[in-house]
Amino acid sequence: MTDEYMFDPNSADQLTKERGDCLQYDCGIKKIYEQFQRCENRVKGKSYTAETCEEELIDLMVALDHCVAEKAFKKFV
Repeated sequence: MTDEYMFDPNSADQLTKERGDCLQYDCGIKKIYEQFQRCENRVKGKSYTAETCEEELIDLMVALDHCVAEKAFKKFV
């Protein structure tokens, strides 16, 4: 799954849209996303490594979930 799909501020899916907005406008989340991207690039740049980016991905998803918690599902209530 590509980043564009997961964090698209123009998505018809409300959760994806809100995550995209958070990633675009929240400086704290941008920093966490950049850490995740650096890790991904580092891991992809090696032919073999035991390193994963699981911790960075979890940090990113927790931050995004916290950011969208109050707005992502308002339309459903």
